Amino acid sequence: MNNTDDKSQQIAELEQIVKEAEARLNQARAMLTQVAGASQPYVSVAGQAEKIVLGTFTGEYMVDEDKKQYPVPANYASKSKLIEGDQLKLTITADGAFIYKQIGPAPRRRAIGVITYQDNSYFAKVGEELYRLLTASVTYFRLSPGDEVTILTPLTKKSEWAAIENVVSSLTLGIVNPNAPSQMTNTTVTNYAPTPSVTDTSAETNQVDVSEAVDTDTEADDEELKIQPW
Repeated sequence: MNNTDDKSQQIAELEQIVKEAEARLNQARAMLTQVAGASQPYVSVAGQAEKIVLGTFTGEYMVDEDKKQYPVPANYASKSKLIEGDQLKLTITADGAFIYKQIGPAPRRRAIGVITYQDNSYFAKVGEELYRLLTASVTYFRLSPGDEVTILTPLTKKSEWAAIENVVSSLTLGIVNPNAPSQMTNTTVTNYAPTPSVTDTSAETNQVDVSEAVDTDTEADDEELKIQPW
């Protein structure tokens, strides 16, 4: 057998390998579509373009106009001091990473609350009212039950959740802030910017890529958090 015959045989074998690989790939796609119950043929994520979703923060999630929920990392919500009603933009990249950006802060009001812990959850108690707090916020500020904090809640509606803005007093940390407000105050906000402090890391245009976890003690505004789809 000469070199020409050898080359022809190699080409034929390679073509057969390619055909078998394509057949297996098509079979796998068909099985995936059948198992997932999808009405559309399977399309690789790598072949998709970026997707933009606009929604409203609920205290835990972002909800779009179709009432679909999207997870918002607790660390990001805590550091950005998000409250119910804040408008967010979610960019879902071609590789499946989630990037959040706060685009429309809701008007806020401030109040002094006392940290309480019950039913495995943290709350801020203001008078007779209880507001739920993200555990990540309590951890971020290193707070304990009994500590006093400034909280943010929506100005125009009653809310279940509150965001911690600052520490008023803490036995654990040895902090006392004599300049803290003593009662509920209304603050009409168009472009909200929290009062600067050593623990203040929020920004109305804060953006986060949620595809890898971060230390809750990190104070950088532009910290990137990543959650890769599985």
